[in-house]
Amino acid sequence: MKVAEQDIPLSSQVMDRSVIAAERTEARARDASPSAAEPARRRRWAINGDFVTLRRNGVARYAREVTRQLDRLLAEGHPLTRDLDIELIVPRPPDEDLRRIPVRVVPEFRTPRLPQFWVQMQLPFHVRGGLLSFCNLAPVATSRHIACIHDLHTKLMPESYGRGFRLAHQVILPLVGRRAARITTVSGLSKQHLIEHGVAPEQKISITYNGSDHARAWDAGRSQLANDRGRPYAICFGRPEKYKNTELLVALAPKLDALGLDLWVVGDTDPEMFAEHLSGTTNVRLLGRIGDDDLAKALSGAVCFLFPSRIEGFGIPAVEAMIHHCPVVASTAQCLPEVCGDAALYADPDDLDGWLAAVARLHGDPELRAQLAALGAARAERYSWRAIAERYLALMAEVDGIAPECSKDV
Repeated sequence: MKVAEQDIPLSSQVMDRSVIAAERTEARARDASPSAAEPARRRRWAINGDFVTLRRNGVARYAREVTRQLDRLLAEGHPLTRDLDIELIVPRPPDEDLRRIPVRVVPEFRTPRLPQFWVQMQLPFHVRGGLLSFCNLAPVATSRHIACIHDLHTKLMPESYGRGFRLAHQVILPLVGRRAARITTVSGLSKQHLIEHGVAPEQKISITYNGSDHARAWDAGRSQLANDRGRPYAICFGRPEKYKNTELLVALAPKLDALGLDLWVVGDTDPEMFAEHLSGTTNVRLLGRIGDDDLAKALSGAVCFLFPSRIEGFGIPAVEAMIHHCPVVASTAQCLPEVCGDAALYADPDDLDGWLAAVARLHGDPELRAQLAALGAARAERYSWRAIAERYLALMAEVDGIAPECSKDV
């Protein structure tokens, strides 16, 4: 999928216009008001803190990073934070270090503990103004609400999820899409799916994308991870979900061995999947879950990062690899060409020979690797958590009626 330049994350010019417009709107309101000398009325918003119970990847990564950037913008006195109060409401104490966003704990009922009970039945009673929700499933009872729906994977790739998980998404997401004041999502593809499947109308949806700058804090110098075999390697994530297409990686491993390459696999991979199909193959290294610093070291030393998914809402591992100057070979299947642009090589998710050819090109051509690494680093710069947080400030101002309507796609 090709996207126009204006569809990439928020540019400084767009944000400047939003800020200037907001300032002018507020100035006109103050001038017209008979009580202009009185203190301005505070705008109150809360963040749905259910993400503190989740592992720090995927949608939880998005929620944490946007929350941190909102906190920084409040501390800096960004123009769109004027008269704005934001609190984080959580089911248990978080380990977030926030300067300006206070945390309020609403303990989760645990007898019995039911999925979504805290979000749907407890949280709404504690929201004193507007609500930001960043992780797909969100309160349906709240209408002054900006909710992020990252994708519709449970509908498009149902075989990758359990029945209860699918049912919750199929019931809740359309209700959130209809009730919330604004919906955000993370790619043009996801926006298209939300419209086509009737989850939310086009005029309500804004694209924020994801950020990449969190990966700059990962320090390979702090890692103890070592390449004990001394062979060059490609790196990938091994995930059990069907849409992640781990089967292709299993089939690719012996062919990489013939090229003189190992395959390093990060994440919750089923060792039996590789053992069953790779009897006698010794070039696969299953790293399991590793820390961010170890991942930075593994990426920075790899020939390339392999991303064969059949679908992604955004595909944040690709831009994390780019940040660490690791060339990316990505699937041609939906979304990844939109996110990676000309900064990656591509292969069909079912074309094993195409994947082998792409890796062989990079392995045999240091200049191509360097060129792709440079293009990737530049591409990753486009994806900024700060710009995403600014986007949410503009949307909150729009819902509060103090700014003109924002452009839907940034």
